[in-house]
Amino acid sequence: MDTGRLIQVSVFPGWVAGVTYHQGLGYRCWVINPDLAVLNDGEMYASSEDAIAAGRLFIHHSTGAEPDRGSRG
Repeated sequence: MDTGRLIQVSVFPGWVAGVTYHQGLGYRCWVINPDLAVLNDGEMYASSEDAIAAGRLFIHHSTGAEPDRGSRG
């Protein structure tokens, strides 16, 4: 079983996004939706910033919200 170390957690109304670090592999994003289902895109990212951005984008797409583009210009 692949276990990772929790790096970052962000919360949104009804949603949680997180990043885990897997040594030698990289960073993985995951989200928990309002139905408490844990979702993962199966990708490994080179940085925690890229991983959390993928989680945020998934949540924004799922909720129909506009992504926040101001923090990474």
